[in-house]
Amino acid sequence: MLRPFVIGITFCLLSLSWSSQGETVNYRGSPALRTPYDAKYRKVETYLTSIRSENSEFCSPSFLAQESRIRRYFSVVQNFRFQEEGLASSGRPEDHWQLPEETDRLRSGDCEDLALWLYCHLLDEGFNNVRFTIGFAGTNEKTMHAWVTWYERGESYILDPSRREGIYHSNRLGSITYQPRYSYYFDQKWHHQ
Repeated sequence: MLRPFVIGITFCLLSLSWSSQGETVNYRGSPALRTPYDAKYRKVETYLTSIRSENSEFCSPSFLAQESRIRRYFSVVQNFRFQEEGLASSGRPEDHWQLPEETDRLRSGDCEDLALWLYCHLLDEGFNNVRFTIGFAGTNEKTMHAWVTWYERGESYILDPSRREGIYHSNRLGSITYQPRYSYYFDQKWHHQ
């Protein structure tokens, strides 16, 4: 009776170490009760309630099938114009998060808008292994950036629709550094350190 329990625990520990093997940045994160972006994300959560009820199953297609779907959405979102947001009347940067329909209508958006567009479309497609992620990207990590993180086969992939070569394996990023701070999946949230 004790032997199956020990084997089960050993398997779980090996699975955990395999899933994070080689990652120096904490792409998995720790569950969080609150984040600084909760007020902005709340309207995204409301928008996603219709997606959750329509697509409750994900048939776990192969890696290549998932990648093909992601690339199909990438070809659409990369035709949108990347546009930084302007200044509000206070003189401070405005940070309005567009829902996918608004981004479709305007055919433009900043990093959050493009990442939210991709994230919502992947969720609508049935993906249950993606998160909307906010953090720092690049060598001058002074402003926050947004992208989608795709978790598959124990690995993490950066999906950044604001960059031309926007699909990166988290272990092979080259000169671009992605440091996640917060991530979201429907009503769940994580803090990354």
